[in-house]
Amino acid sequence: MSYPVTEYLNSATAGGLGLGTLDLVGSRDDEAMLETVEHFRQRRRLSSVDPSHLDLIIDEISLAGSEPVEYVARLFNSHEVVFVGHDLPSRKTGLFMQELIPAVRSAGVELLGIEWACVDDQSLLDELVNAPQFDEGIARSALFRWGLRHHFAYVEYLDILRSVWGVNRTREPHSPSFRVVALDYDIEIDAVTDTADLRSPYAWEHLRPRGPASRHMADVLLREFVERGHKALVLTRTGNALTRLRRRPHPVTDRIDREIVNGWVVGCGNHVYSAIADQAATVLIHQPLPAEGEHGFFTLPADGYLDAAFAHPNGPRFPIAFDVGSGPIGRLPCSTSADGGDMSQFAHGWVFLETSSRLQGPTPLTGLFDDGNIAEARRWSLDPHLRSSDATATDFDAALSNAAAAAELGWTQIV
Repeated sequence: MSYPVTEYLNSATAGGLGLGTLDLVGSRDDEAMLETVEHFRQRRRLSSVDPSHLDLIIDEISLAGSEPVEYVARLFNSHEVVFVGHDLPSRKTGLFMQELIPAVRSAGVELLGIEWACVDDQSLLDELVNAPQFDEGIARSALFRWGLRHHFAYVEYLDILRSVWGVNRTREPHSPSFRVVALDYDIEIDAVTDTADLRSPYAWEHLRPRGPASRHMADVLLREFVERGHKALVLTRTGNALTRLRRRPHPVTDRIDREIVNGWVVGCGNHVYSAIADQAATVLIHQPLPAEGEHGFFTLPADGYLDAAFAHPNGPRFPIAFDVGSGPIGRLPCSTSADGGDMSQFAHGWVFLETSSRLQGPTPLTGLFDDGNIAEARRWSLDPHLRSSDATATDFDAALSNAAAAAELGWTQIV
């Protein structure tokens, strides 16, 4: 099947658009993505991608885009808190976040907030990043329970802590150390039975005695960072990274542990933005956005225009970061997302690290579960199968591997 954008590229190759001898055939992957975008838009009763508008998007990204690490670091010239959000972990995203640490340190940042650790383990993080030698055992312990809860325990993300430790080992004498601050808190596991399914929304009424995670995270940020005049890089899931946009509840991902006010999901970034406004900025890694479920639960950002821009043979080179707060990009609608709105409401900046066809899942930590912690793992897991006394370390390892594989296949859920 030949979609309109493919026909547009073929006519351009023939010289019909005055593009001379430029090779606009592109790779098979890029052609497949262009056809995917057109199929995606047709299924959702949207008009075909407008070639002239696509050219504007390509030009804006190419002219104004910059190297992603430098882009995020530069945001601290005008912002106190920068959220970097994503939902699907990947190898390249984890490596990117490691590279951010020394760059933002040079921009005057001394604090890193991470969603995937709990304040109950803050002492472990403080010990880890200031130790003479990096202790991976302590790092694993600090990330254990959150990682267990969300099947989020990967080499590339643990090595973000190693990057912080490395910065502290090379800092100038008498200069403050770079601190990692855990933002979430442990669930009240004693409030439920050993056989409870903790993926049920009813269970979470008993599991969050300190209030919703999003509000708790915001309280920690405002207390530890803002009130003390410290700049902070914050790494979270997309929902907690959003500052200006309040989300409509997603039928799957917002079933548990969400604060919903007047029909809108309120995340950590929303609370922080309410307190300090544009001193807080959001940067999102290019990934699927939540959808309402009619055509699946995920959708292409900007209704496919960004993916079409990078798949275009004359498109911008990546990795690249660029503003989405104004101009043609900022006005791109996200009509197929459950959140609605346009790009400027989702984020201040956007980072395009990799195409969906080249995405590699993160590397699961091996040996995280053993005879010494299997009882604790069963107790803190959400999955009733893994909470069973029959669950083995192999079952937990498989859950991590499956989560990594699911992340790598996340883009394939968009139809």
